Amino acid sequence: MALFSKRQNIRDNKIENVGRWPIRLTDFYLVDDYEFPPSHYTEIFLVRSGHFLHETETGAQAVRAGTAMVHHPSSRHVIKQPEQVRLTRVRFLPEWFVGDFSSVMDAPDVLSLFFARHWFQVPSDTNLQVFTVRESQLPFLDSAFELLAQSLRTGRHIEPISQVTLLQIMLILGDEYHVYWRGGNRLPITEGVATSLEIIERAVASGRRLPLKQLQIAADGGSQDEISQDLRKHVGMTLIDYVQSRRLQHAARKLLATNDDPAEIAEAVVLSDASQFEKSFETAFGFLPQVYREKFGAAPRPVAGTPGESAI
Repeated sequence: MALFSKRQNIRDNKIENVGRWPIRLTDFYLVDDYEFPPSHYTEIFLVRSGHFLHETETGAQAVRAGTAMVHHPSSRHVIKQPEQVRLTRVRFLPEWFVGDFSSVMDAPDVLSLFFARHWFQVPSDTNLQVFTVRESQLPFLDSAFELLAQSLRTGRHIEPISQVTLLQIMLILGDEYHVYWRGGNRLPITEGVATSLEIIERAVASGRRLPLKQLQIAADGGSQDEISQDLRKHVGMTLIDYVQSRRLQHAARKLLATNDDPAEIAEAVVLSDASQFEKSFETAFGFLPQVYREKFGAAPRPVAGTPGESAI
């Protein structure tokens, strides 16, 4: 846990970090302006107390306790004129949830809020989504945030309790997002496509080849090209690209959760030879498999305690 001030001239802004990848939580106690630089990670913010003026590239709005913000990578935002603000932020790796396919599949609002249509890949949309949480739901969110913080403080960042608690937070916010957000971008999935996605997921998760005959039956006898076109319409990817994406996501999850050799992981999820796996993985995640594991993996690492922005 690190407690520090962001700058020497802002002595009373306190920031407390807990946890390590794949889940990290930060509490901001702000009494002066604070700028969040562009992030490489999807972030959840919940305003726990106080109020402030929230400024982004698209404008500014007044924000108060009970407001949730979901921040996709690459955009900056600034807290101005804070009045005794406590703001809690959670960062996480979306690939940590590849095993929770059914939970997210059954909650399209969570999907549309946190992920792109091709499941667990950060969307290109860089706008922050800001919405008010119903007062009746705030006690549940507060409890979930406190439970997650306690789990992370005791080094349980890779245990099911942390993952389940974060998923609960996502589900609650996803439901609130549908209630309050005006964009109405719920993702409709037809029964046939849902069945196809489940067939693909079972094959990928078990390390089997894709059962094309089962997919054709689910598609009422449609050809592979027709199945691919239907998937592109609903999830934005062709059949081959979607399957490859899910295999890479499962490989990333294994890199995070196990000490298995990357070549063994590639074989387990039916990817190609080790060198091709490395190229595909680097294209998808920006790091070679071993570097990705060293940066984000579950193995215990020293917790940064040096004051400064890099500790966030």
